Amino acid sequence: MRILRWSCIPVLPLVLFFFGCGESREVTLYLQDLKVKGPVSEPPVHITKDPEAHSIQITPRVWGIVRRVSTGAIDGHSPISSTGVFRVDTLRNPDGGIYFRDPGGINNIDFTGSNFTWSYPRSGGGLDIDLSLSERWAISFGATYSLVDSKGLWGYRAGLGLRQQKGNLGYRLDVGWQWESLAFESRTLAADRALSQSSSTIVFYRDKGTSTTGNFYASLTLNGANPEWPVNPFIQIGFSRQTLQDYKPTGQQQEVWIVPPFFLIPANQLVTVNDLRGKFESTRIQVTPGAFFELDPTFRLVVGARLSIETGIEDLSEPVLFTPFLQIDWIP
Repeated sequence: MRILRWSCIPVLPLVLFFFGCGESREVTLYLQDLKVKGPVSEPPVHITKDPEAHSIQITPRVWGIVRRVSTGAIDGHSPISSTGVFRVDTLRNPDGGIYFRDPGGINNIDFTGSNFTWSYPRSGGGLDIDLSLSERWAISFGATYSLVDSKGLWGYRAGLGLRQQKGNLGYRLDVGWQWESLAFESRTLAADRALSQSSSTIVFYRDKGTSTTGNFYASLTLNGANPEWPVNPFIQIGFSRQTLQDYKPTGQQQEVWIVPPFFLIPANQLVTVNDLRGKFESTRIQVTPGAFFELDPTFRLVVGARLSIETGIEDLSEPVLFTPFLQIDWIP
């Protein structure tokens, strides 16, 4: 929970309401709902077989996701009434407009339901380029693209790989940074209360946009490298994380207000802002078994099935995702 205090500040970019003079007030922000659309971040799969210095490998790939939607819980939802919703009174201003008020003592039950939805793309694709610096070291670059509800989302990554082949066994350790784009829509409830009162003025915000953030990834890949076998197996253990920017209340719902929330605070005003909204942080452990075979000395076909296990979001309905994929390694 973040608590910010301001006093004697003339302009504040994140002010929610116009506060009267002289009386201390408290504003509490709750995350009522968060919807995310986009793919799960996945480390690349690099096969180590007869590594050479100063070579290049180009890898196009396609993948699919069996499950389409997961639901769960993000911290920071407001308490609710006995009817299961946050109840407010609808009142009229003297000019004919309306506003909402929580009279106090009604919404006093902890919320235990779901306020998070993640919609995954049905399929996607990407292209990776692996540049050998030596027989043991390589750098890689990649890009991915997917489509969710007519929304195109790009992802990018760059990493460093340490590889070695001993006899018929190859291994590779990859670490790097991934930038993933996620479309999101969040709904924030802001409760403005004078400290001397039990009732609060309620305002609802809806924010919609696309967030692109970077996060660390790592993976260890072990693979067979027996030239006598037509098919060699591999297995990869990986780690990845995805985050979103803070849910900033920048746009009110159209049915509630018109003007953006930028107001002046009187010099003698003390305002305490309690931001209870939990952050979206998806942390996944990934296990990827598969196999590959050589089409010719310059082409390799790789097929696998990734099991992605979510560990960072509470009560996720589908914590394990199954993602089959196919890629071609071209070594010109």
